[in-house]
Amino acid sequence: MLVASALAAVLLAAPAVRVQDCAPLALHVGPVDAPLAISAFLDPFASTTFGLWLDLRRLVADHEGLVGVRVVPIATTMVENVGDTRILRLLLGAGVRGRQEAALRVLDRDGRDRLAVRLADPAARAVLAGELGLSPEDLALILDDGCIDAAVRAGKAELQRLHQAAGGYLGRPPIFVVGQAAAFEDGVGLERVRGELAREGQRIRGNRPLVRPVMAPRRGVSQRLMRPPVQAGMLVGGVGLPHRLVVFAEHDEHPNFSLLAPVLEFRRHNPGVLAVQVIARGTTTGARQLRVRTCVAEKLGLQLEYLRILAREGEGARREPRSAAAADFIARLDEAPEAQTCELGEPELERGPGGITALPEGVWLDGAAVGQSDLDALAARLAGADAAQRPLDAVFSAAAPEP
Repeated sequence: MLVASALAAVLLAAPAVRVQDCAPLALHVGPVDAPLAISAFLDPFASTTFGLWLDLRRLVADHEGLVGVRVVPIATTMVENVGDTRILRLLLGAGVRGRQEAALRVLDRDGRDRLAVRLADPAARAVLAGELGLSPEDLALILDDGCIDAAVRAGKAELQRLHQAAGGYLGRPPIFVVGQAAAFEDGVGLERVRGELAREGQRIRGNRPLVRPVMAPRRGVSQRLMRPPVQAGMLVGGVGLPHRLVVFAEHDEHPNFSLLAPVLEFRRHNPGVLAVQVIARGTTTGARQLRVRTCVAEKLGLQLEYLRILAREGEGARREPRSAAAADFIARLDEAPEAQTCELGEPELERGPGGITALPEGVWLDGAAVGQSDLDALAARLAGADAAQRPLDAVFSAAAPEP
């Protein structure tokens, strides 16, 4: 037993590093300088840790920038081994490089033993680095970084001090400290963390409301209409553009298309800002025809040209016949071989058996219904939407991810 312990100590020995030579190394969820600070001591090898981390991230999002969490990985095993040490190095090293969630997901998926084996195998490390969004060189630097070991030891020492302050026994991680309150245990749901957070908020503000950043009010939006699935219709512009206008129409002469002239003008002067998505609703002949034409336009790369025709000639009950150029373009879409493979059924905006088939009416900008006056002042409308954007919306948005 003594021989094994001595051997493990030799194997675990990291390059000699003085703590004072190492930059501070810590994992954070949310703002580092948030007025309400939480320290979370988590055992990365516990089965509930990844779920707790997600709950902490949700807690940060709920408080809109007022709460920040410092995550301290603490292994509670009695005997350290090479595999566990490598995993702790991975979590901290990947975390400070912005890959904290990716590292926790890999550990939760692979499990402790398999991840340790992958880290020990030089051939497997390249694949693992790709899964983490790191280069193989970065992963090699992480596993050889003595400063990471110093950070792990500092976390253990901090937890030991908390144990001593609690009279010698505090319990096993997860352990939390909220502001200046005493350390405590908590579990799934973070009920006590939330309670302590409310009390700490009252203490620091002296019964005055916390100062929140001033931001423009945000109109009610439909999350499912913010970014509908790309395959539901024709998309003009990239999926990653900051804003998206969604037009629902029952045929290619629908009045909704007559609203788009200022939209096309805005796009001409402001490239890379606004995408336009056209979705055919209903099961009529006109709807199926529009659905096929948008599909063919997508396959032939003619989305913008078709959108210009729809916007210029979609006047509803117009009296003048379609121009010759527009008629030739439509005929090209109808006669294209690609039309034979296009889906005729009405799309679903939400996947799965609970998907909503009945599509809404109207024109929607970033999930909010808009009319002609909104589109005539499109630049001001988008500026207001940007002003109402919360700092964490991009990270914790409830909108469905792009397919």
